[in-house]
Amino acid sequence: MFKRNGLASKLFGLLIIFFIIINFIPANQMIMAPGIAQELSPMVTVENGYKNESRGAFMLTAVSTQPASLWDLIYVSLKKPRGVEIEPMERHIPPGMDMNEYLKIMKRYMEDSKLKSQAAAFKEAGFDITIKKHGVVVEQVLEDGSAKGKLKQGDVIIVVDGKPIKDDQDTVDFIREHQIGEDVEITVERDGKEIDYTMKTVETESNPGKASIGVMIFTNYSYDFPRNVIFETDNIAGSSAGGMFALEIYNQLLEEDITKGRRIAGTGTIDLEGNIGVIDGIVQKVIAAEENNAEIFFVPVENYETAEKTATKMKVVSIETIGDAINYLLNN
Repeated sequence: MFKRNGLASKLFGLLIIFFIIINFIPANQMIMAPGIAQELSPMVTVENGYKNESRGAFMLTAVSTQPASLWDLIYVSLKKPRGVEIEPMERHIPPGMDMNEYLKIMKRYMEDSKLKSQAAAFKEAGFDITIKKHGVVVEQVLEDGSAKGKLKQGDVIIVVDGKPIKDDQDTVDFIREHQIGEDVEITVERDGKEIDYTMKTVETESNPGKASIGVMIFTNYSYDFPRNVIFETDNIAGSSAGGMFALEIYNQLLEEDITKGRRIAGTGTIDLEGNIGVIDGIVQKVIAAEENNAEIFFVPVENYETAEKTATKMKVVSIETIGDAINYLLNN
């Protein structure tokens, strides 16, 4: 009996050690799961805007992401829970970047998204706004890019292939005119001096199949808005809530409630002209919206097919601009 008890204790101890190993050793993968669908009215307040409990709700949606352990890989492989996916870490965090750096950049994207959503909403509501551009700034130089060792954080990109640039989209577009492996000429301003570089375009793990030099950039804008907008977004980061922010702001600018009492979720980036851009994690966002009783889900055109297949009870509506969403709500 003593020997059997001793053997059982050893086996139990080994099982505990095995569980600890598979649960805590990282697998260089990310686990993606349905996250939140959160009402925006408590998070966004427009100065002198219309906001009351009788109105419907616009909701942002987000994906729950975290590093996957070996246990997560085993669990997802066996159970296959709906909307839970495992993806390579490199699809979310560029090589050489730690989690703190990544979160800092995602928060920067969130702040940019808030400003662009205000610009788009005020324009759509007929207000005059003033926007000034102050150059395209290098936010991060990636480890797997050709800009490594040449460009620096804080450089201002002013010319690509001899063509002056206006914003970050110009920079991306001009670089992607090249085939991967071709030379591209970049001029930056650093410490008051202009510096020219020639580097080859590469394919980075975060942008497969697309020519890149391996930098994260943003256009440095300044804005003059007619009213203040206060955001309370806590730990939410990234740019994919821009379209829904714009709809919430627009609705608070009007006495009429364009939701007509409905719960409306959605996702999509937004630019200064109100164009809605493609996002990641659409399956998880659709599930989160349905779990929170959304009736309508606005989605970028590029994500529509997947969203439509995922939804089981709510209406999925594809949009190209914030105006498309407003027109749909007014006419349906």
